Parts: sequence; C-alpha cells; structure tokens
Amino acid sequence: MYYRRKIFLALLSSFEGNLNSVDFEKLLFLYCQFAKKNHYDFFPYKYGCFSHISYQDKRVLMKQGFLKESETFVLAKKEDYLQAVTDEDKALLEKFSAQFRTCRGNALIKQTYLGYPHYASKSEIAETVLDSEELAIVKTHNKRESKKTLFTLGYEGLTIDAYINKLITNNIAAVIDVRRNPLSMKYGFSKTKLKLYLEKAGIAYFHLPQLGIESKLRKNLENPSDYKALFEIYKNDHLPTKGEHLETIKKLLDEYKRAALTCFEAEHSFCHRNKITEWLENDDTFNEKIEHI
Repeated sequence: MYYRRKIFLALLSSFEGNLNSVDFEKLLFLYCQFAKKNHYDFFPYKYGCFSHISYQDKRVLMKQGFLKESETFVLAKKEDYLQAVTDEDKALLEKFSAQFRTCRGNALIKQTYLGYPHYASKSEIAETVLDSEELAIVKTHNKRESKKTLFTLGYEGLTIDAYINKLITNNIAAVIDVRRNPLSMKYGFSKTKLKLYLEKAGIAYFHLPQLGIESKLRKNLENPSDYKALFEIYKNDHLPTKGEHLETIKKLLDEYKRAALTCFEAEHSFCHRNKITEWLENDDTFNEKIEHI
C-alpha cells in the first residue's frame, strides 16, 4: 500500500473513523501543513483546498474494503491504523487530532481559509463563512498577475493536484497540450481526465497534436546530444510546416491572455515546447512575454 494511503487511514482513524467530505479534505490538508510533508497536494476549488488524488485513493480503499461505500469518509472496520505509520507520524497525528478534535464545519473552513488564503481563492462559499473583514483579507492575499503571458509547463514530478495548483497560482486560463499522443501512466494526465479536471477548475483545455513529436522519434534519447539532434530536426523540418497551428497558439493567447503550453518533461530545454517558444520569439508578429514554470 502507498504510504500516503496509510496516512489517509490513520488520519481518519484519529477522528473516530467517520468524517464528512469537506471536513476530511480540510483536516487532510491541515495535517500535511502541520507535518510539513506533502503526502497529498491540493489546489483551490469550490469549497477550498481539494485533492483529486485523495478521492482516487478513497475509491481504491473502498474497493479494497478499508472504507465503506459512502459519500462520506467512513472506515469499514474499527481498526487503529495509527499502528501502520511511522512512530514520528503517529506522534504527529495524535498531537494534530488533539488540537482539532472538536473543530468541524464552518469553523474548520474558516480556520483553513484564514490560515491559507490562497486555497480560498476559488471558493463558492467564502462569503457565507467569512465576515466582510475576513473576506477582504483573503481577497488581498489572492491578487494575481494578469499580464498577457505564454507559459510552458511540464507535469513530470507533479501530481495532478500540484499541476493544477501551479496553473492557478500563475493565473493561467488555458492549457495547450502539445503532446502527439496525450496518454500518461500518471493519474489525471491522459487527455480525457486532464480536460475534465482542468475545466472543473475553470481552466480551458486545447490539444494540438500536430505540434507533437512522433513516438518513434523519441526512442533512445539517452543524453543531451540526443535531445539536441532531435530538436534540430523538429525545428528545421517539422515546425516550418505547422504555421496554422502556431497561429492557433497566438489566437488562444489573444483570447485567454495567460495560456500554458504543456507536455511531460519538467525541464523545458529537454522538451519540444521550448522549440515552439523559440520559434515564436523569432516571429516578428509575436511580442508577448514567455515564461517557463
């Protein structure tokens, strides 16, 4: 079992094995901050901090019989899952649960919003939970850059939740997927799921497979010189034939103001998206800021 799922079960066990969905997400988030360990990543959503991975784990744990089939988070058996985590995490969970033993509902939401205002930026209930002064504090902390910018972002090393959080933090309104084949072994990054999750987070999704590189050309990339040779072919033979699709990027940027080219590699210099931005930088009709994040 993934260790994060042991933390999931131990946290639930610490709170008598039964929490509603909003309380569980807030307590899981706060525990990760308390322990200074990102067992789960989160992003701002309708009720504050949210993790798709935690819900995926919930589905898995229900199938495996650890949780009851329920809309809420309920242990199937009365077991002390604190015994499954390290002594350090057990001590931290015991201390954390004692601190938050009676904090639930709006009080828990308010504490999370005020302590971590970034995660309240997409909340649909902030105005019903916070008073006007508290709401003003949250809004002050959530002023974001709005200058027209083309970003590039690779999802290597990121969970779907950390990826979405990065987009929201940079106020990115649209993602332009430049993978030839938008499939991934990483949860949430195949096209159908990625489009769904982005749109739920208020971010538009577009796929330009014509700007991708065929899988057969990406085989046997073992060192920087292999990448350099591939990208020279891409720049000289492929991109000159893709004017229509490069224009689509410019049109989407005009429409959404802050858009991100996305692919797998974390380091943009090892990804063809870098050649796309270099091409645009040499285009006399393109004068927008480019930022690799």
